[in-house]
Amino acid sequence: MQKLLRRTALVKKQAARKAVARQGKSDSDDRKLRLNEQKTINISIRHDTRAARLARHEDWFLGPLAPKRDVGSSRETYGTLDPRRLRGVDKPKDQIKDWGIVEGDRVVVVQDGHRERGKIGKVREVRKDAQECTVRGLNRADVSIPDYLLLNEADKTPVRPYEVPIPLSAVRLVAPLPHPETGALRDVVIKELRLEKPGFAQLSGEDPPTRFIAGVKPAIQIPYPERAPEEFEDHDIDTFRIEVEERTFVPTLVRPPMPTGIIDELRNKYSKFRDRHDDAFIAKKMEEDRIAEERKRSIRKMDTPLKELHRKERAERKARGKPVLSQKTLAQIGELMAKNAVPESSSQSATA
Repeated sequence: MQKLLRRTALVKKQAARKAVARQGKSDSDDRKLRLNEQKTINISIRHDTRAARLARHEDWFLGPLAPKRDVGSSRETYGTLDPRRLRGVDKPKDQIKDWGIVEGDRVVVVQDGHRERGKIGKVREVRKDAQECTVRGLNRADVSIPDYLLLNEADKTPVRPYEVPIPLSAVRLVAPLPHPETGALRDVVIKELRLEKPGFAQLSGEDPPTRFIAGVKPAIQIPYPERAPEEFEDHDIDTFRIEVEERTFVPTLVRPPMPTGIIDELRNKYSKFRDRHDDAFIAKKMEEDRIAEERKRSIRKMDTPLKELHRKERAERKARGKPVLSQKTLAQIGELMAKNAVPESSSQSATA
């Protein structure tokens, strides 16, 4: 039984090491994918920037002789953005932060140098993995639609306006709060939110965390925007709610909740990771251990007379303990050392 338990523990440790290695490889692959996506976007940005600088220099130096660029294949798509720049690259897990901003919130752009700085709009979409959001009516740009996307659409316009995502770090929540003196509602830009997760409701994913203004006492809660209730359409094949909520099975302590043989169908009975066994299996293994131990003892009874003599001599030596030198023996050793000692004069001449 101990051998089986050791094997199970060894297999579990080995599986854990393999899982860590697989996770490391998966993280490495995700990192390479993010770098490739970011590299593609950076190449597109550098290409557009280089082309815009060249066009600006040509327009400045050539004046009315500057070439016309919105011709040929770029006649309708000149000056548009690549659609791949509409979605940012997902961030690593350690760089993802919950800013407390959801769809329907009113936000203001506060990033320095942004063309929409100071403007307020409603959040259309929040991509937490990429740490960005799209705001209705803000940061709009013309995007060129590839031809293969226009094949199955009625609208064949190759250029369409879209809201370009804005980093979540570049926006701040705007909430109507009463004035401390007059009590009139006015828009307030909230610099930072403090999120408090509820207990068991957060584990089940039912309720989002509660939002408070950070650093303000007494705490001021910021409610979430109201959403329209979801409408569900009933169909003929739907099950009635009264039938779904009906309790057709009530477990008792008299009998098990399911037949004992079903557990072997739900999990592999002969799995090498299994560490809980039936009583009959444990008794069988214990009996095998007892038989193996008796076999070892029986082998000892088959020792030859020479082995028995050696075992007896080892036991006698162990009983006597370590030998101790007597005074007579020590005196004889001293006399022998003095007799064989080298004279001091000869040793000095040898060294000279």
